Amino acid sequence: MKFRFILAGLAAMLLVPGCSNVQMPSVPNPFQQPSVTESYVSQFPDVPIPAPMSTRNDDTLVTMGADGTRFGVEAFSGRVDRVSLANVMMQNMTRQGWQLRGSSIGVRSMQLYEKAPHFAAIFFQESVVTTRMDVWVVNGVNADVLTNVPRVHDEVNSALHSSGAQASDQVKPLSE
Repeated sequence: MKFRFILAGLAAMLLVPGCSNVQMPSVPNPFQQPSVTESYVSQFPDVPIPAPMSTRNDDTLVTMGADGTRFGVEAFSGRVDRVSLANVMMQNMTRQGWQLRGSSIGVRSMQLYEKAPHFAAIFFQESVVTTRMDVWVVNGVNADVLTNVPRVHDEVNSALHSSGAQASDQVKPLSE
């Protein structure tokens, strides 16, 4: 009986080194940050989105203008570091021709870009497990419209004053 145990032990020892070449499947590290350098295009064709970020459809509203450009807000979330995400978005947007016009860094961070005639504002907010990113793209104001504002303002005010003078004769003060 003792001989059988010794023989079984020797056989097992011979088999173990033969199994050492077998590769065990690797288990992904749940604490490792996913790569944010890979990107894809979502609703806005010139705003690359890092691959780990997924669209939050309930918080997204994008519409198309008469000229075919899209504007609105697209919301994303993913398990990435907020600072890394903000840095990658800055690089991606610059590569697409957007010019960084301002930024604010804190618990809630934001970046403001311009690519005439459009503006993009990107908001970042980190929670315990995920980071949220909201991308707003809006059409810029036409400069010709701004030059007409004082003239239109004056015309509206003069029209209100002239009609107000006629109506003021008919309106009696509440104190009487």
